[in-house]
Amino acid sequence: MTPSAPHGQLDQFFLLSHDLFCCLDLKGQVLQVNPAFESLLGYPARELLGKSAGKVIDKRDHALIEAKLACLVAGEEVAPFEVRARSTSKALHWLEIDPSLGEGMVYVVARVVTKRKHVEDQLWRTQQLFRIVGETALIGGWYVDMDEGRPTWSDEVCRIHGVEPGFQPTYEDAVGFYTAASQPRIKARFAACRERGIDFDEAFEIVTRDQRPIWVRVIGKAVRDSEGNVIRVQGSTQDITASKATERQLQLLERSVESSTNGILIVDAGSADLPIVYVNTAFEQITGYNRQEVKGRNCRFLQGEETDPNAVKQLRKAIAAQTEAHVVIRNYRRSGAPFWNDLHISPVRDELGQVTHFIGVQNDISEQREYQAQLAYNANHDALTGLPNRVLLTQRLEQGYLVARRYQRHLAVLFIDLDEFKPINDTLGHEVGDFILVEVAKRLEEELRPWDTVARFGGDEFVVLLPDLADPNDVIQVVERILTRLATPYWHQGGELRITASIGVAMSDGTLSDPPQLIQQADLAMFKAKRRGRNTCQWYTEDLNRKVSERVSLRSALQHAIEQQQFELHFQPQMHGPSGRVVGVEALIRWPHPERGFIPPGDFIGLAEDTGQIIPISDWVLDTACRVAKQLNELGQGRITMAVNVSPMYFQRPGFLKTIERVLEESGLAPDLLELELTEGVLMDSAEQAIQALQNIRQLGVHIADDFGTGFSSLSYLKRLPINRIKIDRSFVRDVITDHYDAAIIDGVVAMVGKMGLEVLVEGVETAEQFAYLTQRHCDYFQGYYFARPMPLKALLAFLVSPPALMTP
Repeated sequence: MTPSAPHGQLDQFFLLSHDLFCCLDLKGQVLQVNPAFESLLGYPARELLGKSAGKVIDKRDHALIEAKLACLVAGEEVAPFEVRARSTSKALHWLEIDPSLGEGMVYVVARVVTKRKHVEDQLWRTQQLFRIVGETALIGGWYVDMDEGRPTWSDEVCRIHGVEPGFQPTYEDAVGFYTAASQPRIKARFAACRERGIDFDEAFEIVTRDQRPIWVRVIGKAVRDSEGNVIRVQGSTQDITASKATERQLQLLERSVESSTNGILIVDAGSADLPIVYVNTAFEQITGYNRQEVKGRNCRFLQGEETDPNAVKQLRKAIAAQTEAHVVIRNYRRSGAPFWNDLHISPVRDELGQVTHFIGVQNDISEQREYQAQLAYNANHDALTGLPNRVLLTQRLEQGYLVARRYQRHLAVLFIDLDEFKPINDTLGHEVGDFILVEVAKRLEEELRPWDTVARFGGDEFVVLLPDLADPNDVIQVVERILTRLATPYWHQGGELRITASIGVAMSDGTLSDPPQLIQQADLAMFKAKRRGRNTCQWYTEDLNRKVSERVSLRSALQHAIEQQQFELHFQPQMHGPSGRVVGVEALIRWPHPERGFIPPGDFIGLAEDTGQIIPISDWVLDTACRVAKQLNELGQGRITMAVNVSPMYFQRPGFLKTIERVLEESGLAPDLLELELTEGVLMDSAEQAIQALQNIRQLGVHIADDFGTGFSSLSYLKRLPINRIKIDRSFVRDVITDHYDAAIIDGVVAMVGKMGLEVLVEGVETAEQFAYLTQRHCDYFQGYYFARPMPLKALLAFLVSPPALMTP
């Protein structure tokens, strides 16, 4: 370098210094530079002298140079400052400028600080990066120097703990944010990292300054010096409360899936063969396969020969369409045992809507299917015999009817009722009765064709359906075989049992509008077979239907009559022959129907006994008769007994004795003015009990009369019965004058009863000749048309005032 002449020689320091030196005039032009200046910037001195300093200064700093120069010229002190210089190669160098004002010039000392600026810039950039990371990733940094022992927190760490930015806690402050359960653990982890250099990465629970409990992930790492000593522990803190909740939810879901009783499997939809990637414990238990055996396989391995191809097709179609599906499919366990799989499949889509997986939820419904099948079987079959029941019978009857109508064939229904089955059940027990029913079912099935149907209709009733008959006469052979087979002895526990059956038959050629009517028709025919002596069969006819229809209609009308009290009582006087006085009346029920007129008792009493309607009728008759008897005996015409016929069913009804006591009490009638007329039916079921009941009635003072000829079949009972009077039936009186047998019977009865101390009343006396003849045979009491017909109460009252004079021989 050639120094300028006016300034003299530069000293040795100026020439040899590694710092940059230059002199500027007060206008900023270069007066002098040292070799270090030339070397750094690449400019020879001759290119700089007399030139503005801005030649080497970056344009961005020109204004700064001008401002500092102005300050110096103005006499102000200027602190060192930094500018950017450009070399001839355009390289950027940072210079620290320390200017001072001399006489008419400015002395500048410049130090190269490029490396320091790069470090500072890198540090700033790093700090900015950490700030951005903290703000965007919500991860805060911290460190603890071992010399200081005090934590330093980033702003994000402060935010996480709920304190203001720049807050720097003590060690105790930092630990105090952790919950009581977390404090021992964070202390232990920090101590291990500080003392032994063991890094840690764990989740802890803290409580923020505003008392919010949150979860944080804390990572700590040891920083060592060149000798391996831990000089710092630094790390990061991240708020993981949301992810912790998600983790808990995922754990709960995982535990729920594992605890589910439904089998769950997940398959990968991205792979061609849809391999299984997960199964839960229930899947293992249901199928018998463990997880390792099924992972990577397609779930078709659960299918077998009897798997419904339609169900498989439905599954494949849903998977191809990426939709949900629900099928019940027959699968097979690892052992080869089949099971019914109630399977639901659903697609799983990502955020873009693409199907990534399919989830299958299966449920073993084998027991449910078996139960349903058993229910369906039980709904259509009899539990005892295993035969079809009414429901299945009706279905098959409809099918048989369609065949008959379509192909001009015949359809037959046989209604079978076992004869005297109830006594077997009552005396030998239900076990024996059930044995008979099961054996009957077997025998019936053995006598029929494979396509015929035998059903248990209820109790001891069976129905046989014979479809597709070419000739109606074919039924005869079947009926004969059944009657013969059922009458064959039954052997039970070494004993022989015998039973027969009554069969009703109904036929159709497919023209019947309501097929179930065939069963009703066969049922009617069966009852006809019962009345014909049993162990036989009868065919349904229209006449039979007409009679049954009339019976059904009459029953309905009878019930209406009971409810509307349409009945009346007529009374037929009972005469004492020697005195000609009325000593009693017999109460006789009459039914004046508003449309049909008077209906004879013979037309409805039997029906009432069959239907149980006889009970309310008898209650009304007994009550009305006793009240009338009380009225008659208050007329002053002498004692008049009221005779009331008693149905065996009414007599055998529990509480009959109390009914009599109640009626007598309510009517005020003296017991000896009531006479109950009984027939042999009262002794039919249990003679001993009936006799005891009659004795109880007799003890009340009530009289009892027996209708001889319609009464007790055994004369041996007469000596045991507590009766007062014997009534000789009209059937012996009609021909008593001309038939010496009737005369002999009457003579015998009168003689026998007289010796027993009983009264005799003769019914059905219609002529003077009969009256005269019977009077000669020492008969004293009479009843019949010769004296008076049955009459309403009003007519009876007039009759009692002026009874007819009796003409006796």
